Amino acid sequence: MKRLFFIFLSTFLLLTACHDSSRDAIGQKEVLIETSEGDIVLRLYDDTPLHRDNFIKHIEAGDYDGILFNRIVPDMVIQAGDTTLRADRSAASADKSAQTDKPEAEVIPAEIVYPGHFHKQGALAAAREPDSINPGKESSALQWYIVTGTKYSSAQLAELQATLYEAKVAALFEQLKSQHKEEIERLKTADYAALQQLLNDLQIEAEETMAKNPPRPYSEAQKRSYAKQGGAPHLDGEYTVFGEVVEGMPIALRIGRTPVDQKERPRRAVSIKRISVRN
Repeated sequence: MKRLFFIFLSTFLLLTACHDSSRDAIGQKEVLIETSEGDIVLRLYDDTPLHRDNFIKHIEAGDYDGILFNRIVPDMVIQAGDTTLRADRSAASADKSAQTDKPEAEVIPAEIVYPGHFHKQGALAAAREPDSINPGKESSALQWYIVTGTKYSSAQLAELQATLYEAKVAALFEQLKSQHKEEIERLKTADYAALQQLLNDLQIEAEETMAKNPPRPYSEAQKRSYAKQGGAPHLDGEYTVFGEVVEGMPIALRIGRTPVDQKERPRRAVSIKRISVRN
């Protein structure tokens, strides 16, 4: 009997140690989000300390208590953090107040740990302004999202990567055009052939620049995760992922199925009652 007891105790301690080791690998801090649809538990990553500590700061200040999910992109993300949009205000009053008492647009330096952290289903990441006004990919200090996502096969991922590559070339071309704006405007009336040559040269420059620094191929871990659980791979490497859902993913998916309007705003209120740090 004693032998069986010690075997049981050893097994229990081994399993406990394995659990703690897994927890240590991604982070110790857990956050409980109590929503009108149910509870979601997040674990925050230790290797994105600025985002982790900022999130905890706003949680402990109660900034997120009583707010609404302000954006839902079907099969992609659920987003919250707009502190002007609260469950105790009508949509109209929230829109009006947002113009007068909107918090200062505080930002956090990017902590993009990619491909270590990617946009798998359940990933927690910081929202941000687009590259056109935010080339450093700095994060919003308030707004965040949870990935609900959709599944991708290896072939779909390859097609997506090719599309993203072309989009980056096009964006770089537009950036180069803006740098030569005055010359382009002058050539439009002065020398059409020279204008076409300039645009051609800028296109070649954009393509050559991207060819020197192409997007990283999806890893095997990413391929498995996107095929089995799903996610939002087109966001990879562009936004800071700083945590993940460890409990309550069905709740996040339920929120993600909320009907939305043309501006991706939920047609019915989905609220965050309270967010607290569990440990």
